[in-house]
Amino acid sequence: GNISICWFPHGWFWFIPLADGTTSVGAVCWPYYLKTRDKPLKDFFYDTIALCPVLVDRLKNATLVDDAVHATGNFSYSSTHATGDRYLMLGDAFTFIDPMFSSGVYLAMHSAFDGAELVATALDKPAELAPARKDFEAMMRKGPREYSWFIYRVTNPTIRDMFMHPGNPFRVKEGLMSLLAGDIYRDTPIWRALGMFKFLYYFISITHMRRTWEGWKRHRFNTRDMGALKGETILKSE
Repeated sequence: GNISICWFPHGWFWFIPLADGTTSVGAVCWPYYLKTRDKPLKDFFYDTIALCPVLVDRLKNATLVDDAVHATGNFSYSSTHATGDRYLMLGDAFTFIDPMFSSGVYLAMHSAFDGAELVATALDKPAELAPARKDFEAMMRKGPREYSWFIYRVTNPTIRDMFMHPGNPFRVKEGLMSLLAGDIYRDTPIWRALGMFKFLYYFISITHMRRTWEGWKRHRFNTRDMGALKGETILKSE
């Protein structure tokens, strides 16, 4: 059941063993790479796997459980608020982020428990509802925010260097593992280690300024608002 993540030049793969003996394998890629596809999706997927020797070795005796390979775009989103007049938005109803760390079910269940407490407050202590809603809104943003910091930087060379570094200065890797395990709410002791992880990330980024600048430009280009660009093109054509 251990999940593996494999990096390759144009993104990363997930490798998730499932309870029925099959394994879910997929690739998260930059848009520029997907736009190079000039063959059927299945063949393109096989070519993409070939770019990652570690994954090739693990899949050398594997076969597809069916003949279909699927592709979709980025469907991450976030709502402006999680509460309103007689309603709550829990889990993916409120926000969805790239599930690199398989955090979605955990965030949904945690929000459900806190949401039940908020409903109880609304019914039994309506005078306390306003501050309770404020705390609930902050809680709903906390988990996605903490996970997103790492998700949006995982393809950065600096993060890769830090993940592959054999040492564990200031216990930063223990802090990261605790984050991935869901220890992000209430009185957790991991924030000092995670803060140091972020400090080291920014420090290393500054000391490799050219690489950081190139990575930032590439990320900015790859994540640009295609809807806005399409609208701008329509205006210009008109």
